Amino acid sequence: MNRLPSAALGAALFGLAALPAAAQEAPRVPAGAADLHVVYLSRENDPAYQPVRAENGVTVPTLPDPFPGAELAIRDTRATARALDLAVELDRRVLPEGAPVAEVAAEIARSGAVAVVADVPKDDLVALARAVPKTLAVFDVRQHDDDLRAGFCDAPLFHLLPSDAMATDALAQFVVGKNWRRAFVLYGPLPADKALADDFAASAKKFGAKVVAAKQFAIGNDPRRRDEIDVSLMTASDDYDVVFLADTAGDFGRFVPWQLSRPRPVIGTEGLRAAAWDPLAERFGAPQVNHRFARLAKRDMDNGDWATWAAVRSVVEAAIRHGARDAAAVEKSLAEDATPIDLSKGVESSFRPWDHQLRQAVMLRSADAVIAYAPFEPFLHRRTPLDTLGVDLEESPCRLK
Repeated sequence: MNRLPSAALGAALFGLAALPAAAQEAPRVPAGAADLHVVYLSRENDPAYQPVRAENGVTVPTLPDPFPGAELAIRDTRATARALDLAVELDRRVLPEGAPVAEVAAEIARSGAVAVVADVPKDDLVALARAVPKTLAVFDVRQHDDDLRAGFCDAPLFHLLPSDAMATDALAQFVVGKNWRRAFVLYGPLPADKALADDFAASAKKFGAKVVAAKQFAIGNDPRRRDEIDVSLMTASDDYDVVFLADTAGDFGRFVPWQLSRPRPVIGTEGLRAAAWDPLAERFGAPQVNHRFARLAKRDMDNGDWATWAAVRSVVEAAIRHGARDAAAVEKSLAEDATPIDLSKGVESSFRPWDHQLRQAVMLRSADAVIAYAPFEPFLHRRTPLDTLGVDLEESPCRLK
């Protein structure tokens, strides 16, 4: 698929912050010329993109700005859009630090935007979803939280990344397919660790695996807490086929694969991990996508880049396949599951009409390879095997309209 002209980036928009030089150099679409006006919204000094201080020997790489993913989507759909005489404007707006979201949401709605790609913190995303008209699609390109999928059933909020439940379902399907049905769960002290462990327990039950034990580890070197710190001791009393690790901080878990009391595979936040995208993917056209992105951005494509790429492609696909040229038509096309989207994962994606989660294959990757793509063949569904991953209609608080 392919697409169109300009990625116009507005720097003098409603008191919004100045853009980086690379964005300012992009070609502009004259005012009023675009059939599709897509706004990319970010927050000035967003904590997610600030350098992270190394602690306890852990160096966390600074996340890159994912805006090049949106630019790539414009380039990739250029030829088809031109053939249909379709003009697309990509308009980057930056929320000043501390500025309320509601005011900018109103300005975006008045501007004639057909969709908003929201690369913003969770609180801003929630405020934006509540402030925009219900006919203006807002794309969440950052959050994995299950609660966002369950709590905004009636909002025009579309989720691009796999939810936590989708990720643990993908891993559970993999281990059941390998007949590694007895899982030992280790989780950390953070609320996100416990939530991820609970997701995996639900996934294991869903697909026929069993959690034989679940233990919380502690951070530190206090000898009085040896039974919460010593991995070999914690994992010695039970037998199991696989260890699921939930360590969202990424410190303790680095050592777990090498400190188990038994030689067992590790999945979760170490070992085999679930991801939306990986720069080492070798199938379904992914190498070509990765190459085009690397040539544009001078770095590898990560989850956030892929999500922004997929969001903009979704809008253009709605226009190409259904002639959607305004916000209401774009939102309707996506919300009603009427727009299949090729995202180089081997199966066509679409948005679930109940919670607006993007159906998609989930990559299971090691440190240096994509090992498999979920869902797997033995797991069937009356609509699509993709709906075996994550919260199904009958399990969701959301209902079809």
